[in-house]
Amino acid sequence: MKKKKSFTLTAVFVALVVVLNNLLNFMLVQPGLTRVMFHELETTNPDCLVLGTSHGSYGIATDELESGLDAGAMNMCIGGEYMIDAYYTLQYAIKISSPKVVVLDIDYQYLINRHDESILFHQVYNGYPDSLLKVSYFFSRIAKEEYRGAFLKWTNYWQCYYMIDKTVAKKLSDDYKEYSPDVVSMDKNDVYEGKGFINKSKNASKAKTTVLGWDESLVAQSECQYIEKMVELCRKNDIQIVFTTVTQDPRTVAQYAEKFAQADSYIRNLAQKLNVEYYNFNYLTFEAFDREEGDFWDREGHMYGDTAKRFTKVYAEVLKKALAGSLKKSDYFGEDLKEIYKDVAVPDNTTLMNNVTIKIKAKAK
Repeated sequence: MKKKKSFTLTAVFVALVVVLNNLLNFMLVQPGLTRVMFHELETTNPDCLVLGTSHGSYGIATDELESGLDAGAMNMCIGGEYMIDAYYTLQYAIKISSPKVVVLDIDYQYLINRHDESILFHQVYNGYPDSLLKVSYFFSRIAKEEYRGAFLKWTNYWQCYYMIDKTVAKKLSDDYKEYSPDVVSMDKNDVYEGKGFINKSKNASKAKTTVLGWDESLVAQSECQYIEKMVELCRKNDIQIVFTTVTQDPRTVAQYAEKFAQADSYIRNLAQKLNVEYYNFNYLTFEAFDREEGDFWDREGHMYGDTAKRFTKVYAEVLKKALAGSLKKSDYFGEDLKEIYKDVAVPDNTTLMNNVTIKIKAKAK
């Protein structure tokens, strides 16, 4: 009898904790854009799926991509999207849609930079739809990092206590139920134009962001393994896959041309090993795509919206020809970064590469 009573009390206590935790999550956790994007992925059934990081979310304008490819597209590039995140996004996309082409945009910094373990930076996981795939995703990544934050999400948002009334109102609204981006708090200079593209206004001041210098000894092999898994998954499902790297701030590329070339060589060798085409748009000639420092809102290479739209027209043109087997690379790309960027003025007294950050962040593989 005592054991039964003890079990009942324990069960009631656990139930109360679960209810309280869910209530706090509802009141404090802010609506995220990835939730909206996964819903768009479910409802659009795109022919072309783009995976990658914030360079892609700000640099690949989906409407222009669709127009250039003459096909439906979804840009699932998300800030903080490592290869494991891209892999699980691809798995979900294949489960609920039928993409014919996958474009994996690779930022070399993600190959050498450790995962940020805070659940706040698990943008893909936070918006990932509840499913058996999410359980697998949790044990593959989250459980090895900040797993407590995945359950007690509100602990990362306690500082939002003063806006509980607004958060609750948002989550009870029709806009939230209908996955409208209007309920998502964004930078005042950002406009979400749908299907993954964030348009950054030129009203935004230049962010003081540094670039991680390439160092092959710091490459996390787990990242490369997930790239291989994505290639295998695409081939298993008769999906064509292409690797790209969107163009970045020309002054940064010019100043560190040797490092960018080394990173390009590593990714290109990986692509050749996997028999996948790789198009690095940092090698675009200025005749093919004219750009300058003022087209990017930080030195790392995130584009303003109008630049992204211009760039995506060229990006889509290259992809369409590449997929059709009619691309003449010399019409768009040069072979030597120093030659391509020889006319770009480089400051003598500005350090943009943050090698200290590399040493700190590269401990985990």
